[in-house]
Amino acid sequence: MNIFSVLHCEIRKIIRANVFWLVFLVFAFGPIMMGVGIILSSDTGSINWQMYLTDLLNNLAALGLIGYTFIAAWVFGREFTDKTIKDLLAKPVSRSNIVLSKLLVILAWSILLSIYMFATALAVGGILGVTGWSPLIWNIFLKFIITSLLFIIVTTPGACLANVSKGYLAPLELILVIVILSNVLASFGFAPYFPWTIPSVFQSIGFLNLSSIIILGLTGIAGIVGIFAWWRFSEQQ
Repeated sequence: MNIFSVLHCEIRKIIRANVFWLVFLVFAFGPIMMGVGIILSSDTGSINWQMYLTDLLNNLAALGLIGYTFIAAWVFGREFTDKTIKDLLAKPVSRSNIVLSKLLVILAWSILLSIYMFATALAVGGILGVTGWSPLIWNIFLKFIITSLLFIIVTTPGACLANVSKGYLAPLELILVIVILSNVLASFGFAPYFPWTIPSVFQSIGFLNLSSIIILGLTGIAGIVGIFAWWRFSEQQ
């Protein structure tokens, strides 16, 4: 089977899973609750679309990190919890193609989730009467998508841990610790140097220094190399 056949099978598996739809349902509550809170806490008529979206998307950073990490961990970890890993490896398919197809699905699903959260935020603002629409809002959208991609890059260590631990609970426990640690390090000014806070830095100021880019890239590469290495060399139980 070539990579396209493997990718097609992977997409069908994901879409047919209840978790795929449940993720969108659960992560709608973040933009809804945050959006309502921002609007109700402001004076009537004093908030426009640019202010609303900037404030909302900055607050969505941690939620997005949890969502993307869950997706990455579940796509790999479900093979172990559902005990389908042996059937998957018994097929005449390259392990590299299996890993690559899963990584592509994770990327597509995560981007779709970020677009969905942004659309939900727009819907909440429209329903509650936010005014002052501006073409600059599309720049905010683009920055949010880039931030989401940066967060997706740092989910690769979590995906690697899902393979090593043979499940998706360990990565979720790890990301909760990382979220807490991120808040502590950010308060001490280390946000540009901690991989899981670097995307939030970009979301806030719109650019990254070279050291942040290198740290982010090395973290993502390390996770991907770890995943491929585990599938290549680790003995499957």
